[in-house]
Amino acid sequence: MMRMPIGKKNLFIRASSGFIIGPVVVFSYLWYPTLLGLVTTIVMMASYEFIKMSNPKLCRKFRLFIAFLLGITSMVYGFSLEAEYSGILPFEAEFIFVIGFLLISLITIVRLKDINEAKELLSSSTFSLIYIAFFLSSNYLTQINYGAGMAILALTSVWAYDSFAYIFGLTFGKHKISPTYSPKKSWEGLFGGIFGTFLYIIIYDFFREIFGLHTLIDLEYVAAFAIMVGIVDTIGDLTESIFKRFYNVKDSSGILPGHGGMLDRIDGLLLVVPIWYFMLRLFWI
Repeated sequence: MMRMPIGKKNLFIRASSGFIIGPVVVFSYLWYPTLLGLVTTIVMMASYEFIKMSNPKLCRKFRLFIAFLLGITSMVYGFSLEAEYSGILPFEAEFIFVIGFLLISLITIVRLKDINEAKELLSSSTFSLIYIAFFLSSNYLTQINYGAGMAILALTSVWAYDSFAYIFGLTFGKHKISPTYSPKKSWEGLFGGIFGTFLYIIIYDFFREIFGLHTLIDLEYVAAFAIMVGIVDTIGDLTESIFKRFYNVKDSSGILPGHGGMLDRIDGLLLVVPIWYFMLRLFWI
């Protein structure tokens, strides 16, 4: 029996898992309650990976508890946003993250007696609270203010960029962006990814315009968002690469076949989502 080469086998596993997980993620964006559940789950998984990566000696149950708390903070923020926009909540929903930080600090003070261990946990937990929980929760803002279609466009534009950047980088890549942190990333991949994302947004918006939905159809807006996705996604990827090299790990985990960990899968999305919403507001779209 012929054996599939390792490279092609990994690519097949990656594509297969993507075809299964992708539609589930997209459909979860269609309704706010399912989006809440999706984001909460991702925050828990990615936070656990980062806390484990930065605090390998910490008790597993305690790592799980902190990750659970971060996920719940994101979920409560999502519910609070709805209440704020409905005029029910007497304060800004973002204050929920302050409460989340206070709880993490209190638990760290009570639970850990070693100063260095407490410092490492507090640092990684605070970083996860902002970089993972808060940034990814920007999905709620886009969904509430612009609808599920715009939130899905932000998500799938990152997927489009990653795919086109990979293809162009593999085919034409010669000039490295950051050999120190990510030797495989090239300028050719970056520009090819931006071009592919530009085309993808135009096609996506064309079909949305047919149904009279919110679009970015003006070409200057499409170009601005495509360039933003390319630059910000790359920064997000390189940022995670710094952490992985510092902690000497290849992937944040192996939970997603062919993709590594959850944090590996969303490293670019974490930064793109809040900047996407910021640009929608900035351009008065």
